[in-house]
Amino acid sequence: MGLALPGLGRLAGSVSGASIHSVVAMTTTTYIEAPRTLPRLAADTRYVLTGFPVALAAFVLCLTTVTMGVGLAVVWVGVPLAVAALTLARTFATAERARVADVLGEAVPRPVYRTGTWRMFADPQSWRDLAHALLRWIPSTVAFCIVVSWWAAALGSLTWSLWGWALPDGPDDHELPELIGLGDAYLTAVVFYLVVAAVLAVTLPAVTRAAARVEAGFARALLGPRSETA
Repeated sequence: MGLALPGLGRLAGSVSGASIHSVVAMTTTTYIEAPRTLPRLAADTRYVLTGFPVALAAFVLCLTTVTMGVGLAVVWVGVPLAVAALTLARTFATAERARVADVLGEAVPRPVYRTGTWRMFADPQSWRDLAHALLRWIPSTVAFCIVVSWWAAALGSLTWSLWGWALPDGPDDHELPELIGLGDAYLTAVVFYLVVAAVLAVTLPAVTRAAARVEAGFARALLGPRSETA
């Protein structure tokens, strides 16, 4: 009783076919996914850069209105101002729920608000909207500073050879390559900054993505329905 073994030709053909199929699949996947990096980077950068001025506007408008409302509450003038503050916060919240779709892939669902002027004060979501308007500048500022610094460092390092020659070159002026012991040759500095630019460019999408997700996650935590954010 013998064992039937596949022919060497068939075995080699199947292995070769599988290998070729695997290589083609990997190449196709890489080709399809690689171009998505730039649109993703652009969307995350746009979200962070536009979020900072919006956060400042929300903070200034809502803080001014709510503090005036609290201060004038004893003469009832503060009640309309408090309503205006909550309405402003709700407007900013509505815009932010749509804005985070660029980062999270979908808009944050709008919770159900209580209707009526007086019921607005008893609506927890109205106060969460106000809290987001007053506090969003914190993650927005951090994300903005990180993203702008990373972009500036990457572009500055990449183009250093075009403007580095114009920097002061006195006895007390030293470039980073010289400070770390690589010498003070101009070509050395050019190569050094090109390497730095490459490292920053490679890490830029991940850093920008992380900054955008932190800011968007803060919005989702306060602006989403309680059943999803609990």
